[in-house]
Amino acid sequence: MQTDNRARVLDYPVDIVDLSAALQKIEGYWASRQSAHVVTMNAEMVVQAQKDRHLSDIINGATLVVPDGAGVVFAIKLSGQAGPDGCVRVPGVELSLSALQAAAKKGLKVALIGGKPEVMQKLAAKLQTEPQFDGIKLVAAQDGYFDKAQEAAIIQNIADMQPDLVLVALGVPKQEFFIDKYRHLFTHSVMIGVGGSFDVWTGTVERAPESYQKMHLEWLYRLKKEPWRFSRMASTLPNFALQVLFKMVLLRKGLR
Repeated sequence: MQTDNRARVLDYPVDIVDLSAALQKIEGYWASRQSAHVVTMNAEMVVQAQKDRHLSDIINGATLVVPDGAGVVFAIKLSGQAGPDGCVRVPGVELSLSALQAAAKKGLKVALIGGKPEVMQKLAAKLQTEPQFDGIKLVAAQDGYFDKAQEAAIIQNIADMQPDLVLVALGVPKQEFFIDKYRHLFTHSVMIGVGGSFDVWTGTVERAPESYQKMHLEWLYRLKKEPWRFSRMASTLPNFALQVLFKMVLLRKGLR
């Protein structure tokens, strides 16, 4: 079940939803016991998908694709697909946290996969002690440093717990490939690739200040903190922006 308001950004689907509407969709999947893959889309992912057929197919087959990045929101607005209510960012770190809180409120089962062992240990403790997560049923807290030879057995054991929410923090596109590989085992789970969210929630990594968030410049703050990301961003963000602008020129000229 996909949303009724779905845009296209460089031929990739993006659902025009705000945080509340996206969470309602997730709660709807739980209510119907539906397996769902939620993708948090940004410009870097789009450019990666253009070079990787597997990732491209995963995005096109996702149940819900939210506009995580400012570049994606810009592209939707520029193309006139935003509609009367406009289009806003749905940061993956906020959506997945809201999903965790909703799962706790409903007493649903949650599985966490990925991240460093010490981060997972801190996160598991946080979920089981903080009031905002009262009622949560944490059935698995598996860090990302497991033996590849035992991977299938580990994931089968987690699937046997029948979690309602599975958060996978392995980075893009590894987490998307992982979800696609094992989704068939999680027959009624909502699965979300959450990138570095575990690090943010545990305070291991500081999220951009609110001023950066409001200006849609979280990427700049992240770059200041992690300059090693510059080469990757420099090769993807201008590429994405130029493609979007070029496509708009063609559309306005009546071309494809």
